[in-house]
Amino acid sequence: MPLAAKFNETFRSRLDLILADIAELVAIESGSYDVEGVTRTAHWIGDRLEAQGFETLYEAVPERGERLTAVRRGTGKGKVMILGHADTVWPRGTLENWPFEIDGPLATGPGVGDMRGGLVLALHALAVATAAGNADFKEIKFILVSDEELGSPLSRTWIEENAQASDWVLTLEPGRPNGGYFTSRGAVGAFYIEATGKTAHAAANYRKGASAIRPLATLVPQLEALTDLDAGTIVNIGVFEGGSARQVIPGFAKLHVDMRARTPETAADLQAKVEALIASVNTPEVPVVLKGGWTRPAWAKSEGTQKLFDIVAAAAEEIGTPCVELTNISGGSDASFCGALGVATIDGLGPTCNDICSRDETIVVESLVGRGAVFAALLAELSN
Repeated sequence: MPLAAKFNETFRSRLDLILADIAELVAIESGSYDVEGVTRTAHWIGDRLEAQGFETLYEAVPERGERLTAVRRGTGKGKVMILGHADTVWPRGTLENWPFEIDGPLATGPGVGDMRGGLVLALHALAVATAAGNADFKEIKFILVSDEELGSPLSRTWIEENAQASDWVLTLEPGRPNGGYFTSRGAVGAFYIEATGKTAHAAANYRKGASAIRPLATLVPQLEALTDLDAGTIVNIGVFEGGSARQVIPGFAKLHVDMRARTPETAADLQAKVEALIASVNTPEVPVVLKGGWTRPAWAKSEGTQKLFDIVAAAAEEIGTPCVELTNISGGSDASFCGALGVATIDGLGPTCNDICSRDETIVVESLVGRGAVFAALLAELSN
C-alpha cells in the first residue's frame, strides 16, 4: 500500500485522539500578552515531543512567555525544521462563552485553527511517520514562537537563524478553505502615522490651537484609496486615535495602518505613495510623521519550495484530499522570514480552517485525517 494511503488509514484510527488533544490545547488560553498561558502551551508541546525522543530547551522572552526549541537527531540525512507558535489572538476569559466544541463536520474554539489544530497535527504526523520508520533525519527541530500574532518582533532573528541551519521549513498555519498550501506570501507592514498639534480651548483660545486630527482625517480616504485587491495591495486604517476632550483642540493624533503587498517592489512603491501623501499634509505647525515598517517580508517561491509542494500534491492526489497551491497571498506568517531567506519552505500544513482569527473560526474535522496523512507522507519522502 502506498505510504499516503497507509497514513490516511492510521490518521482515521487516531481521529478521536487528535480531537481530544486539540480540545486540551484549546483549553489553555494563551493570548500574546498572557505569559503564563504561552509558557504552559510551550511546555504542553514540549512534554509530548520529549515522549517522542526530542530534547527540549525553553527560553524566556521578556513579557511574552517561553519559546521552545526541541531537537531529535538521527542517523539519516537532512535537517528539517517544524515551525509553530504558542500564542493566539484571544485574551484570557474568551473560553467562558466560546469553549471548544464539535458541531457536525466542524470544530470550533479560540485558536482552534490558528494554530492549535496545526500543532497537534504536527505531533501526530511525527509520531505516525516515526512509527512507520519514515522520519529518520540528521536533525528534526521543532521550534515554537511566543509572539507570532504580534509579528514576532522578539523572535524574528531566532527564527531566521534556525531556518538558515535547516534544509526545509514546514510551517503549521492552517490551510485555507479550499485545501490550500502556501508556497509564497506577500509583505505585511505595521505602520503608524502620528501628528502633533497644539492644544487650546475651542472657545477661549481657538486661534492658539492646531488640530492634530484634521490632517490625519484628510489622509484616511486617500490612504485607503491605494487599496487594489486585484493587485494584492491593501492599506487599512485599523485605529484612529486622538484628542483628549470634546472642547479641546487635539494636540496629538495617530493612525494605525496595516499594509499588504505581493512583492518587494510593490511594497516599496506602496510605501513611497504613502510617504508622498503624508508629505502633502505635513506642516511646521502640525508635523506628520510615518513610523513602523514592514514586519514580514515578501516571500517568493524557490525551486526547493516547489519540490516540497510537489510532494504534498502527489500525496494529496493519492488519497483524494483537496490540495491547492496558494501564491503571493496578502497575509504573512513566520514562514515569510524563512522563505525570504531562500530556504525551502511550505506553509499551511495545519487543518483546513474557516474564518481565521474571528469568533466564527472553525476547522474541518475530516481535514485532520487527509492533511495529517499528507504531512506524514511529506516527512517520509524527505527522510528518504
